[in-house]
Amino acid sequence: MAIEIGNIPAFDNQPAVGIGIAIPFSASPVSGSDSIFKINYTTKDQIKSNIINYLLTSKGERIFNPNFGSNLKEFLFEPLNNQTAEILKKHIEDSINNIFPMVKLKSVEIFQDTEYSLITVQIFYSVFTSVDEFIELNIPL
Repeated sequence: MAIEIGNIPAFDNQPAVGIGIAIPFSASPVSGSDSIFKINYTTKDQIKSNIINYLLTSKGERIFNPNFGSNLKEFLFEPLNNQTAEILKKHIEDSINNIFPMVKLKSVEIFQDTEYSLITVQIFYSVFTSVDEFIELNIPL
């Protein structure tokens, strides 16, 4: 697969330069370093961490950035049905499309597990010219 040079972020050409902290955080030190946190070294990995962080943050949770976050916790006590799943799907699609312009959203899939009152959200997307990326979140309702 050919990659256009203009689409590769400058940071990705320097593999020893950390871009940000990976999510989820590690509870133990990373082997081979003094760091407690795992570091992302590519833009696509950092964007994945940023999307997870955004979706799991509620609006108002960040003190100096009160509009940051997706408010997924609003769905906590909603009924587990197809209408809620469609609203949640649209909410996630709109959030990603508005906040992350560098992400090309492929699809958002919502799976309901009524036995455990759990919704699984699968997000398929691509960044720049990378192959498809994937995020899976389990949201207890």
